[in-house]
Amino acid sequence: MKRTIVTFVVVAIATALVFAIITGGGRSKGEPDTASQAAPAATVAQPTGATDAAVPVIAPVAPTKEPEPAAQAASTPTAPAAKQPMWQAKPASAGAGSMIVGGPLTAADARIQLQLTARGAGIERVLFAQQWRTAKARVAAERAIEGKGEFPSDDERYRLEPIDTLAGQSVPLLAVHSLIVDGVAVNMFAAAGGAPIWAAAGDGAFETVVHDEAGAAIIKARRAFTVSGHELRITQSVESLDGKEHRVRWLHYGPGDLTLESGSLMDIRRFMIGALLSEKRDPGQSIVLSNDTSMVRSSVVSQLEAAQWDLWPTATSTADQRTLSWFGTTNRYFALAIHSGDESEKGLPSLRAAPAVERIQAQFGDPIATGRPIFTVVTSGEQLIVPGTASTMRLGVYAGPLERRVLLDEQPMSTLGMIGMIVYEMGGCCTFCTFSWLANGLVVFLGLLHDWVVFDWGLAIIALTILVRLALHPLTRSSQISIARFSKQMASLKPELDALQKRFPGDKARMQQEQMRLYREKGMNPMGCLGGLAPMVLQMPIWMALYAVLYIAFELRQQPAFFGAFQAISADWAFLNDLSAPDRFIALPISVNLYLFTLESINLVPLLMGVVFWLQQKYSAPPTTALTPEQEQQQKIMKVMMPIMFPIMLYNAPSGLTLYIATSTFIGFLESKRIRAQIETMDLLKPGKGGGKGLFGGAFARALQQAQAKAQAKQRGGR
Repeated sequence: MKRTIVTFVVVAIATALVFAIITGGGRSKGEPDTASQAAPAATVAQPTGATDAAVPVIAPVAPTKEPEPAAQAASTPTAPAAKQPMWQAKPASAGAGSMIVGGPLTAADARIQLQLTARGAGIERVLFAQQWRTAKARVAAERAIEGKGEFPSDDERYRLEPIDTLAGQSVPLLAVHSLIVDGVAVNMFAAAGGAPIWAAAGDGAFETVVHDEAGAAIIKARRAFTVSGHELRITQSVESLDGKEHRVRWLHYGPGDLTLESGSLMDIRRFMIGALLSEKRDPGQSIVLSNDTSMVRSSVVSQLEAAQWDLWPTATSTADQRTLSWFGTTNRYFALAIHSGDESEKGLPSLRAAPAVERIQAQFGDPIATGRPIFTVVTSGEQLIVPGTASTMRLGVYAGPLERRVLLDEQPMSTLGMIGMIVYEMGGCCTFCTFSWLANGLVVFLGLLHDWVVFDWGLAIIALTILVRLALHPLTRSSQISIARFSKQMASLKPELDALQKRFPGDKARMQQEQMRLYREKGMNPMGCLGGLAPMVLQMPIWMALYAVLYIAFELRQQPAFFGAFQAISADWAFLNDLSAPDRFIALPISVNLYLFTLESINLVPLLMGVVFWLQQKYSAPPTTALTPEQEQQQKIMKVMMPIMFPIMLYNAPSGLTLYIATSTFIGFLESKRIRAQIETMDLLKPGKGGGKGLFGGAFARALQQAQAKAQAKQRGGR
């Protein structure tokens, strides 16, 4: 019976954790589950003329008779405003359209290429030179580099691009919404009918002119894009054309929701904020932290549902006197982040986002079937324009993979501490149980095994499995011996325990005292049956952390197992061609929704894992005492649960994880057989080391004695 309880506890814990991970991220906590929920109510507030006026959430604008700055909560009353000047940027007469920035994507040193649009002078899409949508396309590209074929089309390249809509319009990445000129909001997104306001002004540059009511030019605005590696820089400049001083703020869209990749088991998108501590805590102002300022997407959803628009600054950041360094959004493998494009006096990237970024707000976009997308709005610091000179403000942007090598080694990401954007945690209700600290260590250790020992990620996972089992072997051996000894000793004590129950049928405290005396005389450890739980409990954090690593680590994205041996048989065979995805042994012509997962392919490794679990249950069970029919039925149920439930719960898990668990279980099966052979030669009725007074036994005895003393004192007090 004890063994049945222990086994049931192990399986219940494991099943609950796996189920929580797989199902916890289907829809982020707090996120709307229907498309019918409306955005926070908003009303237009007229400009106040003050250059430091709060700039709330905004939507794409088209010219109206009055300028449209941003929205405030509908419950906020607004005083009647004085009539404002009707300044506007006139539609471009020529040269508007799209342009390409960045060299050929097939060049060896190419990283990204931008397709720009005159609509808000923003980015229509970011194409990656070395990242592909599928593992098949990646393999084809590698062969093309070797001269063995042609590059896949650009449609197969991974890209960052606008998703969903805001106020019925597609919003280019980082597009300009408006300029606040002397407190007056001027639409800079698009003119009536969608006509562009910005005109091309050389390679990677747009410009436009703001006019007053009489048509006289007031200021000229210019926006230029350059690309270097994964880093792009936006240079924003304004110039006075009317001989007067002006104060200008830029309002542009910032990083918002990135694409939720197809096949993702959960939504782990995040809004990441890197910030400097106060000068009191960090006098050198050299450490950028993001662990306690960043937010999972569900937190931002809840915040917006509560009509709280500000992502930065917040009441907490203001109270802690923190300084913004960078802001970005991430999905499973990629990031889009903004920071200052300036450099410090030492030539290093500036750690302060201001003046390019002073305020960040968020808002819901138009409803979609799975909820509502999130857009962000960035307000810059104020620029003072002096006649005869142009005032320039630079904005740096990282558009690239969440790859440790890139974020740790390349500038400016290294200095800015953008490695903090890599978070090995799962979304939903199981964020706490993915042990991100352990995952960080695992990905480094796996990398060492791959780079210096086995040179293959599949073999690296197997090598990690062997090392973990070797490290746990002494504990596994001790725990199995403890279970076998406890089972044997309990069988030998059964007549005496039955006699005690007859002697003290109504005195539970005395019965427990006599039991403890009997245990001590026989050298038994009452906690011995729980020792078998230890190896499984210690492995569970590794399973959870490895799940996060294999699901999130960019290094394993689209990486095949066993040197791509199965793809060498057939280039179109997807079996184990991506350790961060299901193994896809046989692709099915249709997909079937089975509630717990969508069946799109026959995945072999989870099925083999079930077979190994069955073998372990059947042939590795330690010897037990005679069981009652009810206990035998319970054991049969437990033997069915693991071989069936685990493969079901992990069917669409990353194949690297199922490879790890199947390998670990198989090694455990062989290990248990060897330990059982040793147990059969042992005298299990002989007291083990410690005479039952080891760590667990002593603690249990002390706790039981204390409980008995309290119970007796309570009984005496009640008489």
